[in-house]
Amino acid sequence: MKAYIGCDIGKARAENQDSVWAEEFPDGVFALVCDGMGGMQNGSAASKIAVAAAEEYFCANYTAGMSGDDVCELLRACATEANLRVYDAAVRSNYAARMGTTLVGVFARDDFACVVHIGDSRAYLLPAGGGISQMTTDHTVVQLLYEQGAITAEERATHARRNELIRAVGVSRRVLSDIQQVPLEKGDRILLCSDGLYGMLTEARIEALCRSGKPQDVPEACIAEANENGGRDNISVILLCGEEPQAAENAPEPEA
Repeated sequence: MKAYIGCDIGKARAENQDSVWAEEFPDGVFALVCDGMGGMQNGSAASKIAVAAAEEYFCANYTAGMSGDDVCELLRACATEANLRVYDAAVRSNYAARMGTTLVGVFARDDFACVVHIGDSRAYLLPAGGGISQMTTDHTVVQLLYEQGAITAEERATHARRNELIRAVGVSRRVLSDIQQVPLEKGDRILLCSDGLYGMLTEARIEALCRSGKPQDVPEACIAEANENGGRDNISVILLCGEEPQAAENAPEPEA
C-alpha cells in the first residue's frame, strides 16, 4: 500500500490551513487530512496540532499485524488525543479566537481499511472495477437538513449553511468520531481530501482524475483542476493505492 500526497493554498486564501501526513508501515499505510478553522493563524495551528497528535499517538501504539477491530479503536484514540491537544491549545490562548479542525484518517492494508473522521473532510473508495463512493458522512448543518428531508441532495452544494460544521476537533473537550472498517480488494484505491477539492470538482471528475495516469501524479492533477475551477479554498489530496490486479501473462489459448 502506497500513499501519494498533495496540498495547496488554492487561489483565494491568504494562508494554507490544511495539514496532511502519511507514513508507510511494514503492513500498511496511515494517512491524515485536517482542515483548520477559526481564523487564519488559529486554523492553521489547529490542523498542525491535530495531525502531530494523531501521528504521534498512532506511531507509539501501533504494532504490525493488529486486527482490524484493534486498528479502529486505535484510530478512535488518535482522534480523541488530537481533540484534547487542540482544545488545550485553545484554552491556553484564552480562546482569543475559535480554534478547531476537521480530521479524516485512514489506515489501509491490502485487504481492509479503517477510517476515522470528524467534520467534513472526506474519504472516498474507488473500487478496482470502477465507480466512486463517499465513505464518510459530512458532519455539517446541510447534511443534517438533507437527512431530515428539508433540502435535496442538489441543494447541499449551494446552501448558505454548507460550511457550518456540527462536529469539529478541538471545539469542546469531548467529541464523537465516526469509525468504520471496510474490506479491500486488489486494485482498490482510497482518496482523502479536504472540501477544497470536492467543492470544486464533481465526484465523476474526481474519479476520472484518480484513474488517469500514474498514481503519483493524481494529487497534483486534482489540485491543478480544482484551481482551474476557482480554487476557493485550500486543497488537500492523499491517494492510497494497493496492489494492482495483474493480467494473466502467457495464458494458454482457448481450445477451438
